[in-house]
Amino acid sequence: MYLNKRRASMALCLSIASVASYAQSTLKGTVKDAQGEPMIGVTINMDGKPAAITDIDGNFSIPNAKPSSKITVSYVGYKNQTVTVGNQTNFVFTLKEDNETLNEVVVVGYGTMKKSDLTGSISSVGTEKLNAKGATSIIENLQGATPGVNITQNSSRAGGGFDIEIRGKSTLGSNKTPLYVVDGIITDNIDFLNPQDIERIDILKDASSTAIYGSRATNGVVIVTTKGAQSEGAKNLKPTISYEGYYGITKTTRMPDFMSGSEFAQYRMLRYENAMTEKGGTTLGTYGAQNYWSITDGNYKTAFLTGQTMDESYVKSVIANGQETNWRDLFLRTGAQQNHFLSVSGASGNVSYHFGGGYQNEKGIYQKDEMERFNLKGAIDSKLNNWLSAGINFNGAYTNNNTIADNAISQAFRLNTLCRAYDDNGDIIVNPGMAAALGTSGDQFTSTANPLLDLENTNYNTKTYQVLANLYLQIHPIKDLTFKTTFSPSYTHSRNGKYEGVPSTVRGTSETTENHAYAENTNKFQWTWDNQIDYNHTWGDHKIGVMGLYSASKFTQETYDANVYKVPAQELWYNLGSATSETVVLPTSGYTEWTMQSFAARLNYSYKDRYLFTGTIRTDGSSRFADGHRWGTFPSAAFGWRISEEPWMKNTKNWLHNLKFRLSYGVTGNNYTQGTNYPTYVVASGGSAFYGFSDGTGNNVYYPSAIVNKNLTWEKTSEFDVGLDFGFLNGRISGTLDFYNRTSKDLLMSRQLVYEAGGATVIDNRGKVRNTGFEASLTTVNIQNKDWNWTTSFNFSTNKNKILEVNGGKENDIENSFFVGESINALYNYRWSGIVSDKTMTVPNTQIAIDKGFTPGQSVVSRDYYYACYGWGEGMPIIDDLNGDGAISSKDKTIVGKSNPSWTGSISSTLSYKNWDFSFSIYTKQNYQVYSPFYNQYCNYGDRGMQHINIDYYIPAGTLLSCDFDEDGNRINEVYQETTHYGSFPFPTNQSDTNAGAGTYLMGSNAKSGTSSMSSMKTANSSGTPYQIVDASYWKVKNISLGYTFPKSVLQKSKVIRSLRLYVNITNPFVWGSDYKGFDPEWASSSLSTGGPSTVTYQFGASVKF
Repeated sequence: MYLNKRRASMALCLSIASVASYAQSTLKGTVKDAQGEPMIGVTINMDGKPAAITDIDGNFSIPNAKPSSKITVSYVGYKNQTVTVGNQTNFVFTLKEDNETLNEVVVVGYGTMKKSDLTGSISSVGTEKLNAKGATSIIENLQGATPGVNITQNSSRAGGGFDIEIRGKSTLGSNKTPLYVVDGIITDNIDFLNPQDIERIDILKDASSTAIYGSRATNGVVIVTTKGAQSEGAKNLKPTISYEGYYGITKTTRMPDFMSGSEFAQYRMLRYENAMTEKGGTTLGTYGAQNYWSITDGNYKTAFLTGQTMDESYVKSVIANGQETNWRDLFLRTGAQQNHFLSVSGASGNVSYHFGGGYQNEKGIYQKDEMERFNLKGAIDSKLNNWLSAGINFNGAYTNNNTIADNAISQAFRLNTLCRAYDDNGDIIVNPGMAAALGTSGDQFTSTANPLLDLENTNYNTKTYQVLANLYLQIHPIKDLTFKTTFSPSYTHSRNGKYEGVPSTVRGTSETTENHAYAENTNKFQWTWDNQIDYNHTWGDHKIGVMGLYSASKFTQETYDANVYKVPAQELWYNLGSATSETVVLPTSGYTEWTMQSFAARLNYSYKDRYLFTGTIRTDGSSRFADGHRWGTFPSAAFGWRISEEPWMKNTKNWLHNLKFRLSYGVTGNNYTQGTNYPTYVVASGGSAFYGFSDGTGNNVYYPSAIVNKNLTWEKTSEFDVGLDFGFLNGRISGTLDFYNRTSKDLLMSRQLVYEAGGATVIDNRGKVRNTGFEASLTTVNIQNKDWNWTTSFNFSTNKNKILEVNGGKENDIENSFFVGESINALYNYRWSGIVSDKTMTVPNTQIAIDKGFTPGQSVVSRDYYYACYGWGEGMPIIDDLNGDGAISSKDKTIVGKSNPSWTGSISSTLSYKNWDFSFSIYTKQNYQVYSPFYNQYCNYGDRGMQHINIDYYIPAGTLLSCDFDEDGNRINEVYQETTHYGSFPFPTNQSDTNAGAGTYLMGSNAKSGTSSMSSMKTANSSGTPYQIVDASYWKVKNISLGYTFPKSVLQKSKVIRSLRLYVNITNPFVWGSDYKGFDPEWASSSLSTGGPSTVTYQFGASVKF
């Protein structure tokens, strides 16, 4: 009996042990996508807590799994799957793509939220869209990716930049860029980051989202998350080596229709030889009496057509012998670019890591134009125990920029083809446009130096070192409560050096001119210390999240620069002490410092995931303002209602997957000032102060560089936003709609003081602006099955910008183009409405018309009317006399355009078949105008010897088109315009040109106008003249990409490569929908040196994991 009891006890123990073993089993599994390919980095949660992350083969393992435990598998862009463990110990999960990604985690200020819980307006762009474009800039990747974000490329130079505006211009000052936050670190730019290292970008647009950043958030917030360590659930993750990179070439495209030598000769003929007073001794009717364009034959012939002996024509010889010089080809080249980023990530024990390094090189389309960048990235996260974790993250970059002189590029595009670059011996002609070089006895084309000299005699270089880092310590003292302290330092050092030798376009060609060397060093250091506490709790149908923050930061900047002359050429700017010139320029230096303290709080609450509320408040204190105005408070509140989750909507689930209404209001600020409110003190170098009974010699004085305004305070922007998120057919159709109304007041701007107060300027709160707009985005999944997947996205946005107050009132600030009731930077000028012609017109009802004997409403010949009233001849432009007083003066200026597009939009689509993928994106900006430096240059007779473009001129009947000259200098073989050609641009005359501006063609004693010079026509607005104003609307194909992802079955044979995608990419291949005759309408307002030819880039790239 005892034996039986003993056996029974042993059996019971074995049974208990077996049950215990079964209850604490090790769970294994694999996660695959719809194509059966393993998925790496998928998060596995057990009972709501991180438990594992899939490895390179999609496998995971979880020890001590209980039968009652619930396993949830989640990955961004895919639908979650949740199962109960039960008796199973091995699982295979197949994840399906989530068309609507309501569970996607979105980065918000100082935290993250599920997309379905958002109450504000936030747009996100993930790594799959960012890396697919192969762009050289992060901001370029964002162009057209989200509504309400206006991005414009401003340069075709290597490493050229982009301008970004979120929901319009909210300030009259110069700082219109958004706040950039990289991995929690606030920085002034993101250009230094390698695009291949970006995980995602979240753009905070409305005030309820940005108010958590308080006084720096008026222009929106761009949050960049780089690829980092897998911190949660990563117990043991095999190292994964990843490579992203591409090679590419860049070619110029869309070259304007520049004049050839023969076309330029005829263009000059129209100006110089068309006295228009006789043809075979016959007067040209009434037109002859209206002409002010006369110039002698001799001037034209000796300056342009004939040679030293008057029987040789330099021009005709160059044309006939094919000796024209295409100056652009001497400076342009096929550009090249490459970008490589290699990283390794993994986890061991409680430590996860991610390290990477990148190399980026861009050789521009101009000679000597090159950008080179090295990046270094690192991230370590460590879970020290169940309640304590720590980590460090850093981004470093070294950028080296070499450029050619801006002036050299401008001159290369300005010299006409008749100017030869090299002489017969192959040597550079120093002044190719002067009479001696042309072999003529007449006037020169231009005295400018040969821009090829700059390739040899000038050097411009900028080196920049940047480091961003953050170190954090995070504590979980109790359930649902987290405390995190983060210290984030950032450092930037830049050295700008230039050497300008002689001869060159920048220093001239005189033998007495000395070369010039310059060096500038700038050091910026900023640190931020954030202390954040979070409490998140769920009970029943209620969820609450509370965040509290204390932040302190300090910024310092030191600058030093020096100019010297006459240094040994080989020294460049590295040994300024080698200068031997008697010209001495004192070096300058400067120091800037500001500090800030902040307190912030945020409350998130939801009931049944149906009713959502978010409230934030932030208080900032800044040393940039005087006592009594240093602190500003910025609150916001937002409400969300997930209508689709209401019980009475359950019958719509089969077609209405998501419907959410959002309503928000918030206040943000801007503490950026145009200069400084706390100036440094400087010593006057000119010695201009006099004291007492001076002998007339000035004394050096110590004086402040600006005047302090003790009443200066924050710019404040209040914004109301209403939005709607929707999704139909289980996410096959989804999108968002937003309407916003934003008012900015107390805008910081410079104010001129009266003479009695010193005549200086002071920064003051003097303006008020309103922005209203509508945004819409739509994504459709057109096809989705085993082999095919086709998605399309549409973005559309409008913005209306309006100035409400200037200088504290309703008075316009014409000098700065600020007009109450108009948009910021409205174009203010004379209005060009046509060309004086030989056609009939209807006489307007104006006093000048009546005074000149015309009857309003009668039909008269245009040239007769305008000559009688204004003294304008046929072919001249018609400038509207808005006040009808018979004189064109500044009183006739008006708003003629706006630089803010009425709407922007984009279309993008991705089509995949099995392992192939194809995508494209198109971007557009519509209904906006700019002042074009290109038109100012190439349609401007002020540079009469320089290159021009072919445009459709109005040519009156009887105009001399071409001729020859006999040995006595008389015209022979004359060809005249038989009938009037009604071109769209005014006739090119000796005193004017199509871009010379309203009234400048009226120069002369008989001009019946209140304006007599170019400078007076530009008074009160220096941005240009009427012909420079162009509509820059355009459509542009931004990107076309074709890729192939190798199947897993093929790669397994290599035993090294885990995944591989190859692709070809074309950037900016097509532009259309624009009448702009310059390089590229996107940068039509840029200078000739930066806004050069359009470029198309062809890339071949690879994405590999080992």
